[in-house]
Amino acid sequence: MKYLKNLGITMAFLLMTIPAHSAMVATPELLMTPEQTQLINALQSQQVRKQLMEMGVDPVAAGDRVKQMTQSEIASLQGRIDQLPAGAGISTVDLLLVIIILILLL
Repeated sequence: MKYLKNLGITMAFLLMTIPAHSAMVATPELLMTPEQTQLINALQSQQVRKQLMEMGVDPVAAGDRVKQMTQSEIASLQGRIDQLPAGAGISTVDLLLVIIILILLL
């Protein structure tokens, strides 16, 4: 019995000497979903970065945009990621704004 008591005390002292490691974690990292993490990891691959640069998209800006996406945006993106444009075209809203500005100037 005395042996177990001494063993327990020794183990307690050994556990107290083990260093604890910690690091700062940003709030967005804690709030990211597994899907966002998967997209961020995909954006960090060399092949994807090269394709983004060829399309004229900044990989850092794309990563920031993924971090700001909502759950519904991520869900819609995952099903059709290979079919979406890289932002090179003009949207309907942009086109309407240009037309309205032209009408107002004339």
